[in-house]
Amino acid sequence: MSDFEPFHSAVNRVPIPRTSVLGYVERDFLPSDVFGEETPTGHDHLRADRWSGSLDVEMTVRTPLVFGEQTEDDQGRPSVEVPIDADRHPVVPGTMVKGMISRAYELFTASRFRIFGDHAEALTYRSDPAEALSLLPGRICEYEGGLGVEILDGLGKTGKTVALIKDDDADKGGVSIQRDGHPTIRLNPGSTQPTQQQVLARFRSLTRHGSQVEVQLSRWRGEKGPEHLMVTGVWVDDQLEEFFQVPPHLNPKKLNVWGYPCRTSPEKKHAGDLFSEKKYERFFFKTDHTGKSLDGVVLSLTQDHIDRYDAVIRSYQEQHDRPGGDVHLLNRAASENSNLAPGILVFVNLDRDSSQHGTPSRIDRVVDVYPTMVGRRSYRMSPRALAQAQRVLPVSRAEEASPADRLFGYVVGDAPSGARGGDVSSKGRLFFGAVDTDDVEPLREPRRLAPLLAPKLSSARRFLTTRSGATPAQEKDQFLPRSEYYSEGQFLGAAVYPVHRELVDSQSFPEEKTQNTTVDQSNEKVRMTAKSWIAPGSIMRCRIRFEDLTSNELAVLVWLLTPENLVPASEKGTDRVGYLRMGLGKPYGLGVLEVRLAEDGLRAVRAGGDSGLAAMYRDLSGCLGTAETVHAAEDFILDKEGVLRKTPWIQALQRAAFGYSDGKPVRYMSLEENRSNNRTDSKTGRPQPGCGIAPRDMFGDDAAVPLKISRSKK
Repeated sequence: MSDFEPFHSAVNRVPIPRTSVLGYVERDFLPSDVFGEETPTGHDHLRADRWSGSLDVEMTVRTPLVFGEQTEDDQGRPSVEVPIDADRHPVVPGTMVKGMISRAYELFTASRFRIFGDHAEALTYRSDPAEALSLLPGRICEYEGGLGVEILDGLGKTGKTVALIKDDDADKGGVSIQRDGHPTIRLNPGSTQPTQQQVLARFRSLTRHGSQVEVQLSRWRGEKGPEHLMVTGVWVDDQLEEFFQVPPHLNPKKLNVWGYPCRTSPEKKHAGDLFSEKKYERFFFKTDHTGKSLDGVVLSLTQDHIDRYDAVIRSYQEQHDRPGGDVHLLNRAASENSNLAPGILVFVNLDRDSSQHGTPSRIDRVVDVYPTMVGRRSYRMSPRALAQAQRVLPVSRAEEASPADRLFGYVVGDAPSGARGGDVSSKGRLFFGAVDTDDVEPLREPRRLAPLLAPKLSSARRFLTTRSGATPAQEKDQFLPRSEYYSEGQFLGAAVYPVHRELVDSQSFPEEKTQNTTVDQSNEKVRMTAKSWIAPGSIMRCRIRFEDLTSNELAVLVWLLTPENLVPASEKGTDRVGYLRMGLGKPYGLGVLEVRLAEDGLRAVRAGGDSGLAAMYRDLSGCLGTAETVHAAEDFILDKEGVLRKTPWIQALQRAAFGYSDGKPVRYMSLEENRSNNRTDSKTGRPQPGCGIAPRDMFGDDAAVPLKISRSKK
């Protein structure tokens, strides 16, 4: 893989404009039976105008298919093996076929999510370090019956907003540790001076996190570079104890101030224990240019501020506790599980107007408060809140059932006491038989896979859309800052994995799919071994029975089981087809199947009419299972099909099923590309020009244009 070369995203999204689709249904622009919401019909009888019968499906494996029970060895290393029967043929559960086809049906009909985790808490993301430059120091206090934050912006408009607390013994910038003048330090035998480590330990004991202390600041400017402001001494019982010395030729100015040390490293740990590059902690204060202490402006905090702060703390803890998770030391707030309370020190993000006009005032608004200058931040809304507004949460009562719910069935999660019938569950109207694998034998050639990590919802650019299905943006080619993702009015898309066309019909397991440069592969617990797999060219067969389907419902199934339909209009050509997906490793191009109706594989009969099931039952001439007749796919043409092919969600479905024909790789963004893409303007917080790029919309004129990430300038 070549960093900073054109590519297509391995993870993308199909829009789910559920509210818009329901509006089209109300205006009769789209048929209600395959796009509307309504109570599922019962199974007590077959409706006269509906169809029952069977679909014979052939599934040709086009890229290696990996599936089976996942196990771990004694060292916790995961593996997966294709299950086999007594004749050594693969055992493919019918539920896998159901999952593959139901997923395609959900996307086509813009149905509700049929599975959705809790996701009730706001997610977090890691901020760009450049954003820290606009933050202000603050201290939580009681305010107007709730909580507020006092802005301790140091010298304000006249200078630095925060002072540095040196937390290592390196002689940097000429600043040295003052080893004389510490009478309380017990010297080592034979020594005339304390060691540097002893001096630093004394300094740390006098500048404990959150305690109010009077210090001496030194303010100077080097021969080159910005102004410096650092704690160099501490007042103890009216006596100044100096700990650091700035070279006299730099003419440092001294200033005595009261304030609060802010040490983000946990108790008994140092700045470098958090990150090796971290050399300083911070000192919060508020004073005029003479050193006279001033009260900072106090701004109110809402419950949303408190909840988002708590979400950030939980995020640190969860990432640290997760197997294979963050190995860094937890910061102080996360290690102590510190909720916002009076006395807590924070870093404050004010609205942009505030950060631009200098000294904060009471008319300013707090955007957020954070436990650290650089680190994780909380989005505004949770995925569940967006999904609820979008009307795509799983069905909670019968009348909400979307098209996929009615066809494949559902179970209501946490149904209320006393609920009955469809308010609890509904049986589907498709029945998947055994999968015939008599002509298939799995290959027992173990392959170590690249880490199979589920897409993270916190990677917002991969999942969010506007109401119209497009990537959220301020204006054309100007993407949103990460802080504005998961905001009101945005929609969740359905995650999909575009086909890697360069792998289709390759007869060997693609070696490049055993590597992934986007994550650390040193952790063996995130790399799975495929002990066996099904090779490209293998053909499996399955019969699907259906009962009581409308003509449109059957037409959608027939459409999806015609691979030629899964090709974008711009890619149409001789023998070009699209594919459905099954099994593990979809982001790496595995599990691509060409799924189509077998010859004479569509058999159907209506319940009513002179030749329908009802008449056959009356004269004992036939029954369900024997009365169906063979139909051509053309007998079931979807109402408004021409209109549907122009919609964003159908075009995106086609693009994901087809992939890209330009030869550019389908892959993840590399770590270096991701860092470069996340660069922001330190003044506005917005992406730098050419940054903040999201996966390309899979519909419209630019759907096939590859992405290219700009390399950051050194």
